[in-house]
This record gives sequence, C-alpha cells and structure tokens, in this order.
Amino acid sequence: MALFKRRAARTEDETAQETPEVPRTLPAPPPVDARGRRSVEDQRDYLLSLVEPLPAFGMYLLDAWGTAVCEDIVSDVLVPASDLAAVSGYAVRAVDLAGLQEGMTTTLKLRGDGQVTKMGAAARVSAGAEMPEGADAVLPASQGLADGDSLLVDHVVLAGDNVRRAGTEVRPGVPIMQSGQTLDARRSALLALAGVDRVMARPRPRVVVLSLLAHSDDADAESHLLAAALKADGAQVWRVALTVESERELRDAIADQLIRADLVVATGSLDADALLPRVVAGMGLTDTALVAIEPGEQIGFGLIGEDEIPLVMLPDDPVASYVDHQFFVRPLVRKLMGAPVVTTEEIKALIGSDMPATGEVTTVSFATMRAQEGEQVVVPLGQGRHLRLLDMVGADAVIVRAPGSAPVSLGERVRCLRLND
Repeated sequence: MALFKRRAARTEDETAQETPEVPRTLPAPPPVDARGRRSVEDQRDYLLSLVEPLPAFGMYLLDAWGTAVCEDIVSDVLVPASDLAAVSGYAVRAVDLAGLQEGMTTTLKLRGDGQVTKMGAAARVSAGAEMPEGADAVLPASQGLADGDSLLVDHVVLAGDNVRRAGTEVRPGVPIMQSGQTLDARRSALLALAGVDRVMARPRPRVVVLSLLAHSDDADAESHLLAAALKADGAQVWRVALTVESERELRDAIADQLIRADLVVATGSLDADALLPRVVAGMGLTDTALVAIEPGEQIGFGLIGEDEIPLVMLPDDPVASYVDHQFFVRPLVRKLMGAPVVTTEEIKALIGSDMPATGEVTTVSFATMRAQEGEQVVVPLGQGRHLRLLDMVGADAVIVRAPGSAPVSLGERVRCLRLND
C-alpha cells in the first residue's frame, strides 16, 4: 500500500510538471464599432481598469502638497486652546461699557497685572495674546485713549467682540480632512495648526516621457509638450528623446527607464509594423486600439517588465498626442495619485461660429473662450479637421462633440472643456 501511495504521488508531481502554464493576458478589450473603433469612454475606462493607485506612505506636509490624502484626519486638540485677542488694544468687560450712549465717555482703570476681574478694569493686549482673566471683549487700540493707568473710552463693545474663542478653529474629535481630499496650502495650514506634520498620501507618479525620433536632428515637440502637461497634472517627469536603429536598442532604452517609472508615455509611429509597438509587444502584455476620436485615433498600452509598469503609446504628432493625453493619460495619472479621475472644468458655452456635423467620431476642436453679456462664448480655431500646433497654442478650451452630432449654428450651445495646463 505504501509503495502504491509513493508511486501515485510521483505520478501527480509528474502530471503537475507536464501541465503547461497558461500565459497571462490583458482583460478582454471593449467592443468596437463597424470600423473597428472603440468609444472614447470605453477606452478610458478600459485603461483605468488596468492600473491601480500607488501605495500610500507617511509624507511631510510640504512633500504631500497637491496629493490626495489616504486617511481621515481627526483632531485630538483644541485650537486655539484658550480665548485669544483678535486685535491689539484693550481687554475689557463688555458689561462695563454697556451703558455708553453716543457722545458719552467713561474711564477704565488699566491694570498692570493683567487681571480684568474687577468692575471698571482693563488691560493692554496684543493680537494673538491670551485673553486676561475676567475679560470678554477687546476694545481696538484706536477706540481708546490711554493716559497713565487710565483709559478713556467712547465706544461700546459686546461680549465676544474681537475675541477668537477657544476651539473655533479645531475641536477634538472633529474631522479636519477626509480621505481623498487634495492637500492644498490652506489645508496644510489647518493641519499644522492642529499639530499634524505628516499625512498618509500617495506620492506623485514618476512618469518618463519617451520620444522616438527618426533622426537626431528632428524637432521634438511631442516630448516637451507632454512633459509639461504631465507636470501640470502633478507628476514627477523625466523627458527622454531617442534615436535608435534596432529593436534591441529601443528595448534596452525602455528597460533602463523602468527602474524610475510608475508610468511611461512614449510617442512614435503606431503603425502595425512600426518599431515602437513591435518592441513594446515583446516586453509584456500589450493592447493597441483605434478609438473613435479625432484627432488621436491611434493609441497603445502595455504592462511591461517584471513589475508590469504601465506604458502608453501615443501618436508622433503633437496635436493628436495632446488630445490623447487629455482624454486618456491624465485620467491614468490621476488614478495613480488616488485623486478624482475627472478634474477638467466642463462648460456649456454659446458657439461663436457655425460648425459642421461630426461624423461617427468624437470630434475635438481647439477654441478660445470669452465672457460676453453674462454668457460664455467659445470661438473655434483652425480650419475644420486639420488642426495645427498654432491653433492649440492659442486655445484656452476645447470643444467636444459626440459622434453623430448635427451641424451647430451661431449661438447654439456646445460642450467645452477648459484647458489649464
């Protein structure tokens, strides 16, 4: 029986060794239209499903500025801890001035010991100083005339006037920040006031922008454009321009960047036989797609290297790559940061000129926006479908029109996104 068991166990081991490992693949892609194109929304959501937020760790307030905190922060202190003078002047008892009528004056006794517990007493205070015992209001310095230890007063103050009450900023047990909120300068001040010097937050994503050039003397607009836009998104950015002649050179160059990258954004030709998609396909799990958007139809994605670093491939055209950044790359960066994915301000503005129908794609047009008679008016830039870099430079908004949109006439409303990078 024992021999049978040993032989059976060996057979199971051998069977396990012979079972081929099922290669890992990306999840099934979104559906496509009759021309093989994915919708903008489906493509964005698909890419977002392939990345996870970066791990959070304790960061000092200044280092965490601009990032989303990953914890609810509740105060355990009272701020201010006691009543404080809000202005410089004289601490008084409001009841001592309650009977003053217009044109009347009264004299209070200035005490050097800071005690205002007796009727008719007052004490000098500076803004931010703790209120003397017995005082419940502060008379501004300009409203009293001191002469030795006497204070001539012709103004009335009420209890609480010019006083910062204890706990008016922060109270124990009260939340002062919630998970997911972005740490800005004002919240940093509130946290510091409450004695909090560090928070749990996700770091800024480290993004490498890699531009593949055909010749070393080619102008490299795409990497400069994308690097600046990614910085505006809150990422740490490195820009690398490459001129390579072989697959091995490009593969090694990409691999060298993975050690410092949470995300790689690469630009180059995305044709099926082009060098960039061909090399990336050999480095991990990849997906290439046509998206029903104009400009920026081609886009690629991969999880590459042992750590499966996300890599986005964008067209080697500044206008198309910028549009794809707005709709696909920025949401990825925001998710890595643990921040709200959609942050661009959306406006329904009046169109300043006629526009033709869109066809079966999401159409993006650069535009300028201005206020006119209480309305936002947007004026398209450029000549129809052929957008120039110069049009993009002059724009402060984009007009986004859904597939199958009818022509729009002067004065109709269109969907617009403000550009803030």
